[in-house]
Amino acid sequence: MKKINYISIAVFMISIMTTQAQNSYLDQYISIALENHFGVQAAAQNIQVQAAGKKEIQGEGISSFDVMYGYGAMPIETKNGPINHKVSAGVMFPWFGTRNQKYEVVNQKVAIAEADKKGTENVVKYKVRALYFKLLQNSKDLVSASENVAILNSFESVAYTQYENSKGSMVDILRVQMEIEEAKNKVKTLQQDSLLLHQNFYLLLNKDIESVVLVDSISFFKEEASIDENPMLKSLEAMQNMYSEEIKAVQKSSAPQIKLSVDYSILGTVQGVSSDNSGKNAIMPMVGLSIPLFNAKKYSGKQEQLRLSNQEVALRKEDTKQQLQIEYLTAQNQYDDAKREFELISKQLIQIDQAIQIQQEAYSVANSQGNAFVELLRLQLQKLGFQFRQHNSKATELEALAKINYITGL
Repeated sequence: MKKINYISIAVFMISIMTTQAQNSYLDQYISIALENHFGVQAAAQNIQVQAAGKKEIQGEGISSFDVMYGYGAMPIETKNGPINHKVSAGVMFPWFGTRNQKYEVVNQKVAIAEADKKGTENVVKYKVRALYFKLLQNSKDLVSASENVAILNSFESVAYTQYENSKGSMVDILRVQMEIEEAKNKVKTLQQDSLLLHQNFYLLLNKDIESVVLVDSISFFKEEASIDENPMLKSLEAMQNMYSEEIKAVQKSSAPQIKLSVDYSILGTVQGVSSDNSGKNAIMPMVGLSIPLFNAKKYSGKQEQLRLSNQEVALRKEDTKQQLQIEYLTAQNQYDDAKREFELISKQLIQIDQAIQIQQEAYSVANSQGNAFVELLRLQLQKLGFQFRQHNSKATELEALAKINYITGL
């Protein structure tokens, strides 16, 4: 079992609005998680896979080198002699700019892969931050619950003293003892929760570390950002660009192909004819075009399919953007509510401390009929509830800021 260390610092620093959390330990854990996360590694590998498509295009740019040989079984007679043998060699070239256009398609596929990688990293960052904030909340709850046990133990001592001085009753002692057992059970529950949270954190980091350092000091600084930088939107934008480039590539593919070849004819001699060119071999360079007259529907259909796919992605992008706007507003509202609740509870904790002190003094000096001690216990338990709510509101506030970071892609 891993040793769990807690470092608690009293002050939380929040500087409004959005963006990145500054905490050297948290930043370090995020880096560890990104380095060891299998999904991030797979996304990085996919970038290389897509980039390798350029090598495939290089091989497709020029057709195979075609060589043909012909033997004149019944040689064609020319004035310079019969064509006994003929060798032809040639290659087919795509239309001008076709290869570069295919490169552009690959570039957009790489851009999609890069956006997907950033999106995976974005999810990992959010998960690490959210879980770290839960660990912080748990550690503060554990401190408050332990302090509550100590305070209840002091109440038990006071109740014993009052009972011995005939100012209290055995019921007060039994009542506080029941609350002490309940408080101890709460501490054990929080300790088990802490163990589970730490195990989940280690799994998320995918690395065996000695302990998690919890520093209760998180600062968010303002930075220009918008949901337009969200990796999901960037991926869909790159997908739109890819379809646009593919349409251009199909247009290039429907253009004629250029063929360059050369014919080498081996001639025999002409009997009874005396000529300087008699039996002289012939070389004939040739250029040709391969025009896809019968494939027009194939290419037009492909272009229409790509245009429809582009429109589908455009609609999906707008829908995603709308959903992100909703999530952003929800997270912003969650942040405002949590911040307001934290400030309210902070004031209430000051007031309840004053009430506990007054009630404790009243119980110590007066003849108790039970109500004074019951009220003292109620106030102490109410204080513990306020502390838990305060910790939860702070964790909710930070998680909302982390969600805003996630939505804006930071």
